Amino acid sequence: MSIEDWLRYHQEKLHFKQSYRGLQMIKNPFDLIVYEEILWEVKPTIIIEIGTSQGGFTLWLRDRMKMIGAENKIITVDLDSAGNNNLRESLSDRFISLVGDCNSPEIIEQIKSNITPQDIVLVIEDSSHTYENTLKVLDNYKSIVTIDSYLIVEDGICDVLNLEIVPGPMKAVESWIVKNPNFEIDRGRERYIMTYNPKGYLKRVS
Repeated sequence: MSIEDWLRYHQEKLHFKQSYRGLQMIKNPFDLIVYEEILWEVKPTIIIEIGTSQGGFTLWLRDRMKMIGAENKIITVDLDSAGNNNLRESLSDRFISLVGDCNSPEIIEQIKSNITPQDIVLVIEDSSHTYENTLKVLDNYKSIVTIDSYLIVEDGICDVLNLEIVPGPMKAVESWIVKNPNFEIDRGRERYIMTYNPKGYLKRVS
C-alpha cells in the first residue's frame, strides 16, 4: 500500500470514527504527535482553535496544556454551538467558546480582548477549508500569533488527494506565504510523511 493509498483509506474508513473522551476528534494520529511536540516546545498560554466541531480535539488540547503546567487558556470559535455545548461541563473557566464567523470583526475583537502582551499565542485554523476563507483567516490572525509560535492550517490534504474542496488550504498557504515573509513553512513538522497538514505548519519567525 502506498502512502497515498493509506491516506485515502484512512480518510474514507477511519477518519470520522476517531474520538477522545467520548467526543469526536477528526485528526490524523501522526499529526497529534507533532502537536504534542509543538505544544511542549512553544508552551503557549493561549490557543485559538478555529473550528470546534464536536469538541474532542479541544479536550485533547486542554489535557496537553495541563501537562505543560503553565496558566493557559483555549479560545474556540465555530459557526455551530454543538461542540461548545459538549465542552461546557468538561472544561474550566480557562475555556472560552465563541459562536460566530471567525473572520467577523466582532469575534476577532473578542479574541484580542482576552490576550495580553505577555501571552504566547498559537492559532489553529480548522474551519471551512475553502481557499478564500483560509486566506481570510491567515490575514486576520497572523498578527495575533507570537514570534516563534505557529499558525497551523489544517487539512491541506484536500489539495493533495483532490477531495471536495479544491483549491483548498494548501493552495491558499502557497499563495499567502509569498507575501508574508515573517512566517515560514516548517516542513520539519512533516517528517512522519503521512500528515493531513502539508505545508500547514507555519512558524512566525519575525
